[in-house]
Amino acid sequence: MLRRLGRLSLVFASLILSGQAGGAADCSDRPATSRLVGPMIMAGFFGTKASDPGFQQVLADLEEGLIGGVVILGRNVGTRDDLVGMIDRIRSCKCAALPFIAIDDEGGTVERLGPNIGLAATPSAAEIARGSVAAARMAYAALAEKLAALHINVNLAPVVDLNTNPSNPIIGQRQRSYGSDAGTVVRYAAAFIQAHRKQRVLTALKHFPGHGSSTADSHAGIADVTATWAPAELKPYRRLIRRGLAGAIMVGHLANSSQWGGVATQSGGRAIDRLLRHDLHYDGVVITDDLAMKAILDAKPPAGAAVDAVKAGADIIMFTKMSEEDQTSDVGREINGALTAAVCSGELETGTLQRSLARIRQWTSGWKQHGKSKSQRRARLAVR
Repeated sequence: MLRRLGRLSLVFASLILSGQAGGAADCSDRPATSRLVGPMIMAGFFGTKASDPGFQQVLADLEEGLIGGVVILGRNVGTRDDLVGMIDRIRSCKCAALPFIAIDDEGGTVERLGPNIGLAATPSAAEIARGSVAAARMAYAALAEKLAALHINVNLAPVVDLNTNPSNPIIGQRQRSYGSDAGTVVRYAAAFIQAHRKQRVLTALKHFPGHGSSTADSHAGIADVTATWAPAELKPYRRLIRRGLAGAIMVGHLANSSQWGGVATQSGGRAIDRLLRHDLHYDGVVITDDLAMKAILDAKPPAGAAVDAVKAGADIIMFTKMSEEDQTSDVGREINGALTAAVCSGELETGTLQRSLARIRQWTSGWKQHGKSKSQRRARLAVR
């Protein structure tokens, strides 16, 4: 990833010299522009083993530099051997550098890799918070070692939403929050993050600016929190940012007409620029929640949603499918094409991309692509 970003910096240098950075690229070398936006895309795929067409498709996108990484979902987890086979194939791909291999493994109801493939279970956030921080550190050390052993290098967690609405269908009811008190949330989230850092697994706080008070599930439609959201929901982010524990932050599909306007992950929303960048002084990586959720695709086509997410301030956009029924489209190629066209037309400024790539480069600066710690090697043997 670092080598690839270094090469893309040369592309930016040529744009600056030609007076194009900050405006439209002439796209005389369109493949170069396509590779320029590649690291900003995390794509999903259909399939559970390396021979499946969906996996072969996403692997080709990685090798062409059309995307920067993949997201492994529950639909991709079959047998442990098949999962290991897919990840090993990604790690040995003909890519400029090892891609992001991401998963969301929080524990509890959002656990992709547990007893289903013969591995230990991780408790939910709510259950973890009923115990000591020391016990949380042990549980999360086991989780991080499990992911590192499989060579998963990004865990899209922890959840730092305040549990202000226990009836919330996607957070409270599913036991995904550490609690309603910001101090409690920060203590247990810090244990999660620190355990992953020891294994060189990147993490992302979610769901900014706060999903805990919502009455709707953003998987099913727009979650408008205008009547329920409170500024206190920013406290976990503020404190973790100050402690240097916010390597990346995932933004949810949340709308609030009085606080940040439209959907936070779309160009009508001001949550990233106003709340996160300006008010909380955060200059790290911003990742969107999956743009394939109904909350987004019911309102606009995938191409428009992807471009709007970058306009809203996202550095990495996540797209796992093109529609609810479509399991065959090449997600990475189509989303890359949409962003490339927007850069070439001037709808997206190259200066915006440059800032995003710089943040991604900083996020991965301590991430060693080669070599494993002793604990990782031991864990690898255990998983085998």
